[in-house]
Amino acid sequence: MTADLTLDELRAQYRRDYDPYAHWTIAEHLAEIAERREQAPISYSARGNGCWVLTRYDDIASVLRRNNRGFISFPNEPDGINAMGTSVGQIPIEVDGSLHKQFRALLDPYFSPKRVAEKEDTLRDWANILIDDWIEAGSCDFVDGFALPFPGATVLSIMGWPGEDLHRLNSWADTLMHGVAGGTPEETAAARGVAHGELREYFMQLIADRRESGPRDDVTSGAMEVEIDGKRMTDTELFDLFVLMMAAGLDTVQSVLCQSMVYLARNPEQWDKMFETPESLEPAIEELLRVGAPAVPTRNVVHDEVEVAGLMLPKGERVHFPLAAACRDPEVYPNPDEVIFDRVAKPHLAFGLGTHRCVGLHLARLELKVAFTELHRRMPTFSLVPGIEPRDHLALAWGVNDVHLRFEPGPREKTTAS
Repeated sequence: MTADLTLDELRAQYRRDYDPYAHWTIAEHLAEIAERREQAPISYSARGNGCWVLTRYDDIASVLRRNNRGFISFPNEPDGINAMGTSVGQIPIEVDGSLHKQFRALLDPYFSPKRVAEKEDTLRDWANILIDDWIEAGSCDFVDGFALPFPGATVLSIMGWPGEDLHRLNSWADTLMHGVAGGTPEETAAARGVAHGELREYFMQLIADRRESGPRDDVTSGAMEVEIDGKRMTDTELFDLFVLMMAAGLDTVQSVLCQSMVYLARNPEQWDKMFETPESLEPAIEELLRVGAPAVPTRNVVHDEVEVAGLMLPKGERVHFPLAAACRDPEVYPNPDEVIFDRVAKPHLAFGLGTHRCVGLHLARLELKVAFTELHRRMPTFSLVPGIEPRDHLALAWGVNDVHLRFEPGPREKTTAS
């Protein structure tokens, strides 16, 4: 405890409720977090099952660095429930220690810089095939026409899953990550239950089919062949791993792409600024990652007590923090709400930190580089379609839907991927 206070007294003293599932916009959440950072940089929210809310870069980075050293990842949800419906901890994001190291040893080679770089030409082909579908029309639904299928197809390729199932997997991932847009908690829970059941049936059939067809050079076969603690993974463990790979792979890049294109439509001078020189794009992408950081982690105290933001929190307490909170800390990023492409480089936390830093960060950066390059080449100017307002979604990851763009029509270029 702190200053001989009981846990209840400590919670009462720092009480300031926060609803991560509130139907606010991202801007409204960020404004609330900025106010907290000034007035109550650490606070206790009694909403749901209760959690401590962090707002400062240094405090959030400190917790992330101490995974397995005072904190564990499961459950990665502010209410302490398992919203994704996996059996124990979602593999590998909610497992820790030796188990986590073994799972990362399985996954890291598939997402290494060298392995990822080999996909650049395929990514470029795929980007242009998607653009071809709507470039002649002069307008597009950017979410369905690009932001969802572009990273999704890459993940399906790495995992070795059928490309024709992309839209079904996207739909299930969206329900698990974001619930029902505008729905009640009960409606979201019911929808997640249906999606989880359908997804489980899908992956169990996929696992059975792959056992029949034999191993391939992809993550699915690697997971089915690897031994963790001397044993092959069970079908349930494989399902848990595949749910995570699907949700993380299909959601994060989509979120950053959509948030970025809304911003760039409203600030068209920045679209050209990203490409002023060959060296301009990389720092611009890092800045867009900083301001669009979508992940909303929770960590759980596992030692008798640990220090967080000057308080001693006992075992069992949860600590919750949108990574966007760290990425908007003015002590680290002056004028944090401004998008400054030539900002002095400082490490952002959009991919996390420590042992659980995102396994797909090299792939995500390449996907964004290819996407922005090809979109700029073929759509040098664009704006939002009048009358259709982009709509933010929050919950376990932040993003935006209803991104409809208009632009000067152009010609098709490709018919099939190489």
